[in-house]
Amino acid sequence: MGRLYFAFFLFVFSQGFSQTVFTKLSPKDTKVGFVNKIEENDSLHIFRYEYLYNGNGLGIGDFNNDGAPDLFISGNTVANKLYLNRSGKAKIEFEDISKKAKIEGNGTWSTGVSVADVNGDGLLDIYVCHSGFYRKLSDKNNELFINQGIKKGVPVFKEAAVESGLNAIGSQSTQAAFFDYDRDGDLDMFLLNHSNHSVNPFLNTREMRATPNPYFGNRLFENISENGKLKFKDVTQKAGIINNALNFGLSVIVADMNQDGWPDLYTTSDYTEVDCYYINNRNGTFTESLKKSFTHVSKFSMGADVSDFNNDGKPDVLTLDMLPEDNHRQKLLKGPDVYDQYHLLLDSGYYHQNMRNMLHLNRGTDASGNVKFSEIGQLAGVSNTDWSWAGLMADLDNDGWKDMLITNGYLRDFTNMDFLKYTVADEQMKEVGKGNLNFKTYNLVQKMPSNKLRNYLFRNQASSSTYAFEDVSKKWGFTDEAVSNAAAYADFDGDGDLDIVISNINEPVSIYQNNTNQGGLTVKLAGLGKNAQALGSKVWVYSNGITQYAELYPVRGYQSTVTTDLHFGLGKNTTADSLKILWPSGKMTLVAKPEQLLLTFKETDAKEVPVINGAVTARKWVRKISADSIGIDFAHQENDFVDFKVEVLLPYQLSKLGPALAKGDVNGDGLEDVFLGGASNQFGVLYLQKADGTFTGATAQPWRQNAACEEVNALFFDADKDGDLDLYVVSGGNEFEEQAPEYRDHLYINDGKGNLHEEVLALPSMKNPKQCVAHADIDGDGDLDLFVGGRAIPGSFPMAARSYILRNDSNGTNIKFTDITAEWSKDLLNPGMITAATFTDFDQDKKPDLMLVGDWMPVKVFRNKGNAFEEKQIASLKNSDGMWAALMPIDLDQDGDLDFVAGNAGLNSQYKASAEKPVTIYYDDFDKNGVVDPICTFYIGEKSYPMFSRDEMLDQMVFLKRKYTSYEAYADATVEDVFGKDAVEKSSKVYCRRLSSIVLENKGNFEFQVHELPQEAQVSRVSGIASYDFDQDKKPELILAGNFSPYRVQLGQCDASLGTILKQTAAFQFESVPAGQTGFWATGDIRGLEMLDEKRIVCSVNGGQPVIFQIINR
Repeated sequence: MGRLYFAFFLFVFSQGFSQTVFTKLSPKDTKVGFVNKIEENDSLHIFRYEYLYNGNGLGIGDFNNDGAPDLFISGNTVANKLYLNRSGKAKIEFEDISKKAKIEGNGTWSTGVSVADVNGDGLLDIYVCHSGFYRKLSDKNNELFINQGIKKGVPVFKEAAVESGLNAIGSQSTQAAFFDYDRDGDLDMFLLNHSNHSVNPFLNTREMRATPNPYFGNRLFENISENGKLKFKDVTQKAGIINNALNFGLSVIVADMNQDGWPDLYTTSDYTEVDCYYINNRNGTFTESLKKSFTHVSKFSMGADVSDFNNDGKPDVLTLDMLPEDNHRQKLLKGPDVYDQYHLLLDSGYYHQNMRNMLHLNRGTDASGNVKFSEIGQLAGVSNTDWSWAGLMADLDNDGWKDMLITNGYLRDFTNMDFLKYTVADEQMKEVGKGNLNFKTYNLVQKMPSNKLRNYLFRNQASSSTYAFEDVSKKWGFTDEAVSNAAAYADFDGDGDLDIVISNINEPVSIYQNNTNQGGLTVKLAGLGKNAQALGSKVWVYSNGITQYAELYPVRGYQSTVTTDLHFGLGKNTTADSLKILWPSGKMTLVAKPEQLLLTFKETDAKEVPVINGAVTARKWVRKISADSIGIDFAHQENDFVDFKVEVLLPYQLSKLGPALAKGDVNGDGLEDVFLGGASNQFGVLYLQKADGTFTGATAQPWRQNAACEEVNALFFDADKDGDLDLYVVSGGNEFEEQAPEYRDHLYINDGKGNLHEEVLALPSMKNPKQCVAHADIDGDGDLDLFVGGRAIPGSFPMAARSYILRNDSNGTNIKFTDITAEWSKDLLNPGMITAATFTDFDQDKKPDLMLVGDWMPVKVFRNKGNAFEEKQIASLKNSDGMWAALMPIDLDQDGDLDFVAGNAGLNSQYKASAEKPVTIYYDDFDKNGVVDPICTFYIGEKSYPMFSRDEMLDQMVFLKRKYTSYEAYADATVEDVFGKDAVEKSSKVYCRRLSSIVLENKGNFEFQVHELPQEAQVSRVSGIASYDFDQDKKPELILAGNFSPYRVQLGQCDASLGTILKQTAAFQFESVPAGQTGFWATGDIRGLEMLDEKRIVCSVNGGQPVIFQIINR
């Protein structure tokens, strides 16, 4: 095989591309006719065994040591099979040697397959997990097939699970992973199990979590072999592995996640119990650390993989779930939005989970040593692949970037809402009506709908800063529909690319031959001692200006083991520039300009890694400090109002938009002070800065009397022209009825010494929710006037609340602001749901003009004519409707005028918006009950559909029950279908055509050019913006922070931002500086951001303490 490798690569290269990257081979040609047959009957069906359709496993390995990868397949109700690779030039073919090899198994339900040289003798062994419905514990024993050597060209195995201590009697096992967790040179084993019955997640949760269960809980076994006798002992409790009956384990991945040289673990769990992320403590124990590193995870976590998909040298995490891609299946499977249940689970100790695939981008290690991940599956385009099982990241087209394979399907649509809600009840009633109280559940199974689905292939869009994948399933040859589970990859035909094998239920295994014409490098590793496969080795390949990183742990995806040959695509190159191997022993191998495409390395040839003394760690740009340490003991505490209880169809809550954040030198001592606003029923606090940089609460805190208000924004400005700073506090939220006094804003006047008092009569009534305030002398009379932006009318989203132009008519101690909005601009009475505003003289006429951004509206600019504001129609802003959250003026090109950075909702959500395919809210009183009905729609494919499930729509408009008597009837309904074309045309509408955060380059005279910020700035909402020249190149960096958690449960938390610092590399071109370099880890629901005395960055956080960073002098 090795002699043909390079010659065959040249042959394929010369032939050009095939029609598709992959060709599905027939079982007749491959000689692999295995079918994982599941025949349901009265005693074997999904109501008896919940994981009946979870499928079998695959194992790749060179079992006869001939250099070619062979194939092992476990069977649920059929015997296991072992196929030796007999492939030749351009042909993939196998020979079934199962009976001769003695691996067909004990006849019980086989699941996951782990291939490893368990005893370190140079021969690959096979561990097969078992599960299924059995009446006795003794019926379930996992099997360990030890390779006895090659006899007459065939590897022969002996089952040895009991004698080695790995039979795990009675366990419901999904998968095993062999790895050297204690780094003593031999292979230990982690066993992933699952419960066999549903457990009430709310009943005695704490006790359930603390109670070990050896049959359902996960287990860790230490290799304690001596004198050539293979032996393992259970060290689960000692090692800190969670081991309870809440566990429904479906995947386990081993990887050095924090890159400290020790293997860590990530396990997925179905249902309510959360995934686990175990950090190796390097002393034989692990610490579960999921909540410290991941902001949310998949709800029904299934298959998983860990791999560096963006070539930045850090392992990323993929987990799979069940959210369909198409609208029809989404609507068939979606029930009500379970807000109460979701928060009850959180209160019970569970975690943030959403039903969709998750792609967790590794952002590096923070100052506390925790690896931080941003979940970007929706931005990457891989979140919705239906009922998904195996997720594998590998370079399938040999371009140097890892692509993605996802298998898909479920034999019965068990979660079909029509089945669950109506078919079950109807059948039960029929049987009771017949007097049959012993209802046979198998009758129900036969009425379950069944859908075959297409598997997915995603091509990596190939950029370290472009987190996007393209669905190339059909283009690359994945056109068949099936019920697929396990998958694995290997170069079966030795041509330098990865072929694919997929196991299906009730159909033959699918084998896909790879036809790519780009070159690939294969690295084979031989380890030391009992770790003969060198598991845990790390390899870096440098080629074509990129660095590829891989770690050798072959248990990946779902219930399967992939090849241990590490594969690296080279694109059009014929060789790599260099490569580096870090072995489990800590030794290293370096190779410059490797001349071959198939390389084998031995750990015995590796060199000791040289110790470099005096290595200097680059100084960070900022250092996080605790607010308490500098005297700011404020913690924002949201009230328990739930907007969704009042406005059922809101896309997100409007009552959680604070806290306010404002800075200014209140007491005239030359130091900037800080005001933080409170939620409703919590008063804000003014902190005065002292000379040593710490803070103390001001003596006077007059806003305490207004604690009922939701303080969402604030502004220090000189309202009375006496030379000191006064404070304007904006009241917002959504908790109160329209025209409630709690929506009044408040103006606090400074006595010149830092003591503030409220001027109750200074402001008009303005009893509606607002969001922002900006100041300028709009009429040229020498004092500061105000614009105050309204948000949404309570109970009538998305109808905009009033906005205001307030003229400063103060005279001495008589402080007065007058509402002149109608006089100056009727367009500014209701310009939209305003979130940010700024005054700037765009046309250089010495009169401040006004720029506004807001929710579900375009960027708007109003020209100041001296006695009126006139809205400008600007071509570049025509389709700028967005969910804008922040706006900052800054002269980025140093041409003397101000450009603008605008923060938006980001690209990492189910919403996908463009000028041609906007997200739209149609709103009207569709059911004529006196309440506004906001119907949010967005495109899925070529049609726009309501985002809400049938249950959610019926909760708002009961009359629809007569029209949509089933989920099937509603599944394809557009908004026109629901309400009729005339009603939709007569309704009011707001749009979102852009979701990305941007820079507006000021071209002069009200003209702008739009520049999108890098993808690191698009992973979440941006609601705080500042700037500072950290690297002193006279081009200030942009500092961005955000996130927004109060979305509907089905949309999930928008929390992928960890803070972003952008460096300007060219005119209006930016690149993200990694947080590991800057030290800027701004996590949480950040609502505002301010630079304080050019020394500190202060971030206000909804529901928590402010996050504060000290700038480090360079």
